[in-house]
Amino acid sequence: MIINMSGEPVRLYGPDVQDVDADDVDRLCVVIPASSALPYLDLLDLGSPGDDVHAGQVVHIDLVEVHVRNLPAARPGVRLIVPGAVALATRGRSDLLIPFGEVRSRAGDVVGHQVLASPC
Repeated sequence: MIINMSGEPVRLYGPDVQDVDADDVDRLCVVIPASSALPYLDLLDLGSPGDDVHAGQVVHIDLVEVHVRNLPAARPGVRLIVPGAVALATRGRSDLLIPFGEVRSRAGDVVGHQVLASPC
């Protein structure tokens, strides 16, 4: 079972599809609707180790401690589609998936993805 906790419907077209006509947006894919529960990152500001300079401009840098909130524990047979930042912050969990490989309309808009990837 796959539960979509990304906050928006996920459209999967398959690994060989790179673009689609507007008329085929929902007809050629599997649509996984979003659930109402959303995991998120809670960042605790630990202060600044100092600023840096890039191209003559000061860039402010903060140290943060990352806490993932509202992410259920792993369960056998269940995979969760989550935002990329959440998946990367919880590396090592093989049940987490992110949409990967953009599929675009002929106009260039992102309309879906080719596959689900596990960033573990």
